[in-house]
Amino acid sequence: MQIEVKDPATGALFSFEAKPEQLKGEHGFRIRHMNGSGFFIAHRSGTWRSADDHHVDPDLLANIGLALEGASLSEQITHAVK
Repeated sequence: MQIEVKDPATGALFSFEAKPEQLKGEHGFRIRHMNGSGFFIAHRSGTWRSADDHHVDPDLLANIGLALEGASLSEQITHAVK
């Protein structure tokens, strides 16, 4: 599925592909950038976390999780200065 996610630092929109996947017995999503690179995230203890040792900004992970859960863009975190 395609998801739109705000960059929490700038408010810019990213388009990611999210595919359900299982890694090391854990269910989650493989998140792929348009350039083909990606990482695996899983929902643990109420928080979306990177589960394959890739560093991902916690606020970006939160926004990806919100997008996966069907939240609107206005509900995603933005720290952009106006």
